[in-house]
Amino acid sequence: MISLQMLRIKSFRAAPGKTEFARIVLAAMLFAFLVLYLFASNKIVWILYLLYMALIALARMKLKLNPPTILVLLFLPLLWGLMMSYNSDAYHFFQGFFYLSIPLILLVIGFQLTKIFQVEQYFYSIVIIGNLIALLFIIITIIKAGFGSFLSPYTEARFVVASGSPACILSLVIAAYSEQFNLKIFKTVWGRYLTIILNLIAIYLFAGRTYWVMLFIYVILFSVKTIKKDRLIFYGFLFLGGLLLISAIINSKPGLTFQNSMLYKLLHSFAEIRVTDFSDYEDVNTYYRGYEAYRSWITFTEGNLVEKIFGGGYGQLVKLDTEVWLDGRFWSEVPIVHNGFFFILVKEGAMGLVFILLFFWYLVRTGIKSFNSPDPVKQFLSVFIISAAASMFMTNFVVCGMFSHEMALVLITIGFLVPSLISGKT
Repeated sequence: MISLQMLRIKSFRAAPGKTEFARIVLAAMLFAFLVLYLFASNKIVWILYLLYMALIALARMKLKLNPPTILVLLFLPLLWGLMMSYNSDAYHFFQGFFYLSIPLILLVIGFQLTKIFQVEQYFYSIVIIGNLIALLFIIITIIKAGFGSFLSPYTEARFVVASGSPACILSLVIAAYSEQFNLKIFKTVWGRYLTIILNLIAIYLFAGRTYWVMLFIYVILFSVKTIKKDRLIFYGFLFLGGLLLISAIINSKPGLTFQNSMLYKLLHSFAEIRVTDFSDYEDVNTYYRGYEAYRSWITFTEGNLVEKIFGGGYGQLVKLDTEVWLDGRFWSEVPIVHNGFFFILVKEGAMGLVFILLFFWYLVRTGIKSFNSPDPVKQFLSVFIISAAASMFMTNFVVCGMFSHEMALVLITIGFLVPSLISGKT
């Protein structure tokens, strides 16, 4: 008779000679999911991440759910969102749950990976993934758009493949700063330089302001840690002067719009996301993110007291009060909006917004605790997690970053770094 012990799957750490193979398989699967996102439905990718988490848990015969604070902050709003969804139709119920559950699933995946990868191994995997995605993106862009895409990436290369991948940002940052914190990721200096150049070219071809702002956040925070204060102040004034000069040049040129200039779009980002009502249809389309956020606020205020506190549930839609052409069809109400904070406000109410802000505060606080640690590796992790939290906070304003698989690797990395910093095992 076969015993249960014989049927029990061995864990990655208990299987001699198989641990390294398991890491390679898991890293390869993660790379495949990040690439698949560029071409496949979000729902398919969501299912694959669920299976990925289940695979790790089954292989280890345990599920790591620590630290519990993050789980509470993300799970409780899902729970009361479920209770507030009693009037939702099945389709919009499952669609709302799909989006709202993304950060919890990805962070839990990050938790599991701390039991399989050491810090250097995980960052090395990110570098390889980032390099492969950058190379793939560059090749496909050249094939589809030609070398002319290098001359005008915003008009020629943007969205030829997809919007881009944060994996290239993370890979570039690791290559640029890891050596200064005694992390031995690269065997040769040429590998490090090649990683920086390759990912920088890919980010250039992404031609998306979100990625440049993300990179800027990482560079600024790592500069605070690595550059002497007097030089940092000098470089800060130099950057500010350059920004003012570029702004003056851009604003003096006629004919520049959101459609033909990334610099113009970048400089006028706040105008685009400003929460404002528009009566003119052209303004609604030009400043759609801001209008959409305004309509989200109106939807929130129209709810009763309980709905204001706990939200309208998974199936709550944002009424646009007009018809807008999106994704190949006209919409008068939408299930998700670009501003992730208003998205939470509509679905999970004021309490949901409070919980998500506490989540970001917890991440920053975790990073700050080790910011001046005597261990340089912990310093690197602290700056990295603060940068990741700041990037996620920023992208949540413009691309609903917390609830998009586009930012999957950032969320998984946060899930990996928090337990590493709390346990002190680097």
